[in-house]
Amino acid sequence: MLLIILVLIGLYFLPPYSILGYEFRQVNLLSDVMRDTISKTETESGMEDSIPTFMSYQDSVPPNMVPIEDYRDSLGIHREMDKFYYALGQSKQRVVRIAYYGDSFIEGDILTAHLRELLQSRFGGCGVGLIDIKSQTAGFRTTVTEFSSGWTEYNVLNQGSTGFNYRLQGIDSRYYVPNGLAYINVKGQDRVFPGHLDTIQVATVYFTPEKGLEMQCSINQQQQEHFYSYSERTDRVDSIGHPIAQGSRIESQSVTGKIGRIRVTVNGKGRFYGIALEGKQGIVLDNFSLRGSTGMQLGLIPEETLQQFATTRHYDLIIMHYGLNVASPSMGHYASYCNHFKNAIGNFQKAFPDASLLLVSVSNRDKRMADGKFQTMNGVTQLVDAQRNMAKEMGIAFWNLQQGMGGSGSMERLQKEGCANRDYTHINFKGGEVISKIFYNVLMNGRMNYSRRVLNNPQEYGVKKLSVFDNQKTKNE
Repeated sequence: MLLIILVLIGLYFLPPYSILGYEFRQVNLLSDVMRDTISKTETESGMEDSIPTFMSYQDSVPPNMVPIEDYRDSLGIHREMDKFYYALGQSKQRVVRIAYYGDSFIEGDILTAHLRELLQSRFGGCGVGLIDIKSQTAGFRTTVTEFSSGWTEYNVLNQGSTGFNYRLQGIDSRYYVPNGLAYINVKGQDRVFPGHLDTIQVATVYFTPEKGLEMQCSINQQQQEHFYSYSERTDRVDSIGHPIAQGSRIESQSVTGKIGRIRVTVNGKGRFYGIALEGKQGIVLDNFSLRGSTGMQLGLIPEETLQQFATTRHYDLIIMHYGLNVASPSMGHYASYCNHFKNAIGNFQKAFPDASLLLVSVSNRDKRMADGKFQTMNGVTQLVDAQRNMAKEMGIAFWNLQQGMGGSGSMERLQKEGCANRDYTHINFKGGEVISKIFYNVLMNGRMNYSRRVLNNPQEYGVKKLSVFDNQKTKNE
């Protein structure tokens, strides 16, 4: 027995090590005694208030994984991503929504298609989420088939040609106006991810009505039926009881059933923001891509608009992934860009206080050097550092995608493997599958560590009875 005790005490002095990819945690047989001694010393020196009431926990991260950095709480007690990880435990009872904002890196559901599939396969759910009324990617997006006619699109990046009004935009910096009679026809498909995208349970249209607006709906090519009509009324009030003016409120109208195809016909005036295809529980991931965007336009979405969407369409995780249109080999400082972007983060924090906010860094961009070899383009590393500092200042989570995908030379490698374009900047759908698996594993590793922290100290997290996942699944993992 004495020999065993001596060996266990000696294990405390071993450095961290791993075998076959499994990382072993440090053993401290005397942890309870040492904890009491430290607490007594602090108490005697008048530091009672500084004694932590939680158990320390060291995250477990597999070798070669770049984990999410969480800056919400400097003590590490409560973290920004915990809100999302907690929501995942409720995915069997309700919808868990993710809003993924980005530029051309995710356009057409590149990356997000496979990420959505991985999450829906594990936590349930169906459908592609909120899609545009008039899509620019309908020709090559494989996750949904969409046709529309009779619409004028307004988005923040082509405001000069269409008379875009900042005050009227939706949650994805766009809005659509019907030209009298208009329609949108959306069809599920089973070419990719069969079982999750061919049929849905709920279809919801988001819009701001004006007097005289009427809508009809046809499900699975059945006869169209009356869907919605609007006549001027003042029965809607804001948070302080004042009537909401006509043409300013954001409404939603839903139909349910086993929906494989839906057609919505609109006659009249109003502004439309999209149609959502989803289930009654499980994961929903909305792809909010905008080609050429730096992300700064998110700070121009009116706070009132964000708050109304927070009421009509709740999100549990909001991902902001930008940088391709910001990084420059001639720039070493991005202070001005970050100052503008922090406005966007602040607005989303106010409107969605129950959602986790995750800032994903710019991806790696390789450039051929004079010697013919590829290396990371100048300016990318500096931008990653600026984005990390921005997340730290705003107290949200951050993931270094540039390092997560392999760092310098990773885009060249993906291109050789047929996963990226020859601009060494953009990935294709095959590359999206590769990176989505990396990202998914990072998210699941974060959730595993969250569940273990809850198991170690449920009182600190306000948990009285742990879920089946926390009690059983975590132990298996």
